[in-house]
Amino acid sequence: MARYAARVRYQVGKYWLGQRSGSPAGYRMWIDPKTRRTGRASLGTTDFEEAKAILNDWFVLNQSKTQEAPDETTLAEVFARFYEHHGQHLRSAVDIRRSLRYWLEFHGEVTIKQALHQDQQLKFRNWLSAEKKLSQSSVRNALMIGKSALNWAWKRGDIASVPYVQLVNPPKPEPKGRPLEIEEVAKLLKAAREQHVRVLIAFLIGTAARTGAILDLHLSQIDLEHRLIDLNPKGREQTKKYRPTVKLPEQLAAYIEVRKQASGTEALVRYEGSAVESVKRSWASTRAAAGLSGNVQTYSFRHTIARWLRMQSVPAWEVAAQLGHKAPDYSTTEIYAPFDPAYLTKATDAIDLFLCQVARQLDADTVSEFLLESI
Repeated sequence: MARYAARVRYQVGKYWLGQRSGSPAGYRMWIDPKTRRTGRASLGTTDFEEAKAILNDWFVLNQSKTQEAPDETTLAEVFARFYEHHGQHLRSAVDIRRSLRYWLEFHGEVTIKQALHQDQQLKFRNWLSAEKKLSQSSVRNALMIGKSALNWAWKRGDIASVPYVQLVNPPKPEPKGRPLEIEEVAKLLKAAREQHVRVLIAFLIGTAARTGAILDLHLSQIDLEHRLIDLNPKGREQTKKYRPTVKLPEQLAAYIEVRKQASGTEALVRYEGSAVESVKRSWASTRAAAGLSGNVQTYSFRHTIARWLRMQSVPAWEVAAQLGHKAPDYSTTEIYAPFDPAYLTKATDAIDLFLCQVARQLDADTVSEFLLESI
């Protein structure tokens, strides 16, 4: 490998390449402003060109920038510092690295201003779609990661401003399941050959919760005295898919009373004595046996109750609270606490009415009666 000549120097900013006496290795060297002495750090190589590249990379990653204009800073500098100091420590580090590579592969060593010219942004979006074969949502994700890196640099004070980054509209998600009529819900309950599927259907209707929330639900989360169901298990952190506390409909109360007498802590939805983690197979057979057409999924019950509550003129805030949606202008938990007698009264009455009409289709007084007869 090529050795450093004693007088050969390469400098970037206040740092230069040098050697210690008697050593062929390259060092990053600088003058300490406090002691006025020369500081040094090994670069781990004796190859001059390799040492230059290492020094350049270190400088980009660690040398602080202050309020640089977008036409004075390259994307490569900003992205390198962002990934080194922030991006690689995130859970999405792999996606971040891939997206930043897309930006740099297309734009090369251009400045922020050049990369974010509107014509250049359009070409980049088209390139991601045509050359990289990315879906609309993946294109949007790549653009958002680049935008986040630039905003990170701006918040740190590295750059003075960030030009506007044009995103693409997110694709509309496919419906997870069409709403059902009362007669169709009854057909599904009749067609269900297994008790755990019947219980799941009844409580999906009775709570308007997502399937995962009901599969996670234990009897200890149901307060019979106050007629409350806490859909969020103890110790689970709330996520964007918020799990609220809702009222227990009277149509389902008798079933819970019987279950709690046997065991007050077991999972609500059980199969052969164990909690159920998935109902894909049993749901497919139930749906086929019911002979329903269209996109009928377990999520259909949530859509069904959401539509039913609107049809029954339930106030918007109650619908949002029942579904676990966060209202934009006010917090439902600040309007009514779960133990307030008025909490979700209209929503629960409407759900009880729906369940009552389902029970009639099943030739039962209540849905609880139907469930208990099936045990």
